[in-house]
Amino acid sequence: MGEFFTNQYWGIDIWKHQELPIIECDSFNFFRCVEFQNDFYGRTVSELHKGNLRVSRADNRYSNLFPGQRLSYWADSPKTARAEVKKWGASNNLLTFWAYDDGSSFVPTIYPAEKLHIIDGIHFGFRKILKKIENHEDLTREEKVFVDRIGHEKPDCLAYSSETRKDGTCFLFFEPGFKKLSLRKVTLRLGSCKGKNTTRVTCAVTSDFRPVLEGYGYYFSPIAKTKYDDKYTTSDEYILRKQVDEYSHEQITEMMR
Repeated sequence: MGEFFTNQYWGIDIWKHQELPIIECDSFNFFRCVEFQNDFYGRTVSELHKGNLRVSRADNRYSNLFPGQRLSYWADSPKTARAEVKKWGASNNLLTFWAYDDGSSFVPTIYPAEKLHIIDGIHFGFRKILKKIENHEDLTREEKVFVDRIGHEKPDCLAYSSETRKDGTCFLFFEPGFKKLSLRKVTLRLGSCKGKNTTRVTCAVTSDFRPVLEGYGYYFSPIAKTKYDDKYTTSDEYILRKQVDEYSHEQITEMMR
């Protein structure tokens, strides 16, 4: 448990902007639940994860914070993620994504390895403005300038309090921040089905997030089984991540000499 967020590892340095509610840090776990649809069968984990970034609905929380953004909603725990998706009437057939900020991995696969820049909507007095934005109330000129100053810092995500689970925290990722995420595990549980079938795909292991790049090439098949798409290792995504993976190993070898 981190100093500010329960889904951050303890003892990690946190840098606070001198004037704005923005912090810079790393070493997080993030969770997202979506209701599983039959047309998800046959799509690789890579494809399913890309589907987590989309143009948001107007009634999604804080979707109007910055204009022209594709967004992705995540949470601090599986329980918070489930509570959030249940708010929209989802069944118990759930796909749960467990992600981490790739820059905190012992072997990063996204270059350059960077920390997250998080708008903290909980601890530094930004909540009043956020509430007005959520309620689509007009901001004062000073408030608009303040929000624009935050936007110009190119934040990766917004942290805010969950309304569906007490003490839960949600994270609204903007596109640049979403691209800093890598997957640790994806779990399918068909809880509304008689057998409550469950299966999972692993994309990283150990506490320091060592990647299993081939994991992104698995896909789910009926009922709650996994198969592998051999073509994934020829995809641009795999080739580029593999290049960074090899570069990271070279850097580790150099440091150990």
